[in-house]
Amino acid sequence: MFRLYIPEPLADVPVAHWFEPLPEHVNYTKELPPNFFETEVERVSDVSKAGAIVLPNNFKKPLTPEARAYVKRYADLGERKGKPVCAFSLGDFTDGVLFDPRVYVLRFSLYTDTAGPRDISIPGLTEDNAKSGITVRSKQERPLVSFCGMGDLPGWRSWLLHMKNLGFEARALLNKHWRARKLGVYWRQVAMRACSRSPLVDTHFIVRKTFSGSSRTIELDPAQARTEYLDSIINSDFVIAPKGDGNYSNRFFKTLCLGRIPVLTDTNVVLPLEDVIDYALIAVRVPMDRVRETPAYIREFYDALTNEEWEQRQRLARATFEKYLRQDSFLRHFFTKILQKPHHI
Repeated sequence: MFRLYIPEPLADVPVAHWFEPLPEHVNYTKELPPNFFETEVERVSDVSKAGAIVLPNNFKKPLTPEARAYVKRYADLGERKGKPVCAFSLGDFTDGVLFDPRVYVLRFSLYTDTAGPRDISIPGLTEDNAKSGITVRSKQERPLVSFCGMGDLPGWRSWLLHMKNLGFEARALLNKHWRARKLGVYWRQVAMRACSRSPLVDTHFIVRKTFSGSSRTIELDPAQARTEYLDSIINSDFVIAPKGDGNYSNRFFKTLCLGRIPVLTDTNVVLPLEDVIDYALIAVRVPMDRVRETPAYIREFYDALTNEEWEQRQRLARATFEKYLRQDSFLRHFFTKILQKPHHI
């Protein structure tokens, strides 16, 4: 058990999902991993007996003066007691939320050009749909590339997306990193179009115009959507998995969960535990300025492997998810690591 000091949350700021029930509109929660903070944490009231201080709020907006004072109070306490202090900023557009530099900040969405030394990339929350094992695919003449999900937008939203992305392109004339901020539907469309037109790969794409992860936006029966989504991954070799609105992809982690190889358009992405995981073995990483060459990157990965090696990579993908990238596993690794460090900040 990890002994953590978790103070009362700051009022009027939401708490992270571990500390309250998920909203009713969130779909697909039956096979979520155990809640780390309920199953592996002992909450202590004496900071001196804790391994770390964990602030339970989810700071998704710029910190108010009250929030800055709250964070500073516990950063000061951590400094006096020699304890690491952790906070959460989990959301699509939270990479710019600034914190006291003494605090580790766990985030879903990060960009390599702006991430700070104490920003921590954390995997998204996704069900573990392969607890009983994965089905391993043998090599074929051409690999099958899939995508199932929101790859288009209805009417006016498509026009709005186009206008937003034009804005990012204009800014990119002065700073190339702005191109990475283009919204995920754009990157999905370009990668799928490249694969559809290429003789190097076979494709199976199910393109929807709404987000299926919420009952507020889903356009078909949730059970059907879930079945199609999982089957599209399981019955393919590679899965198109660029960013969404934020610079991360739950589809990326779901693909690894099911023992398949995600194809990531690299929009300056910071992946979790890049100092531990050799992602080159279990993912295809395509530079964003070469996204139209996605099929060639896929074939380079695929053709370099014998059938035995290909099957081993699928098992490695699953093992990596289970050991490091399922949320409870990640947090177990993270807290083990930081608790081993001296923290005289």
